[in-house]
Amino acid sequence: MIKRGKSKSRKRIMLVCGSGMVSSTLVHPMVEEILKEGGFRFEVIKGGFNDIKNHSNIDLVLTTLSTKLPKDVTDLNIPTVVVTPLFKGDKEAVREQIYAELRK
Repeated sequence: MIKRGKSKSRKRIMLVCGSGMVSSTLVHPMVEEILKEGGFRFEVIKGGFNDIKNHSNIDLVLTTLSTKLPKDVTDLNIPTVVVTPLFKGDKEAVREQIYAELRK
């Protein structure tokens, strides 16, 4: 799904959780809202950590896991933001981190 906004290049964002199903599905609408508010063109791909290797040109990984990321994920050197605070309603802190990474 591609969302259009003010930014010229489309950002590929992978939203991951342990299984690739439950928590990523819950925060997906909140993540899309944050990206729309920032004026980004984007594509959000949901999945698990094992799925990251199957997608090319990922600009940002958003994760609901607050534990240490698997080494095979960190070795890819893709910027990562933990979005778990969205479950507690802390949208502002997550928004700032996402925007900082996407505007680099």
